[in-house]
Amino acid sequence: MRVTPDARMDDGLLDVLVVGPLSVPALARVFPKVFRGEHTSHPAVTIRRARRVRLETAGVVAYADGERFGPLPVEVEVVPSALRVLAPPGA
Repeated sequence: MRVTPDARMDDGLLDVLVVGPLSVPALARVFPKVFRGEHTSHPAVTIRRARRVRLETAGVVAYADGERFGPLPVEVEVVPSALRVLAPPGA
């Protein structure tokens, strides 16, 4: 799945995807486009880049990279060089 298709591991930024209100039929039409990264042009989809993000609302669980992260509120910050990542060239 290419949820944030322009995200880069080494740019020091978080790519945050927010999906606004969608009906179930609209979601069913847009969701398959996520596999090709073509959902980003939909009016309900917004992607922002930031060094720090705080998400806060009642009754919502945060997910990061497809994994359950924990209940909100959550604050996430990029710390340059805090994690060594091994990846093939060009990844």
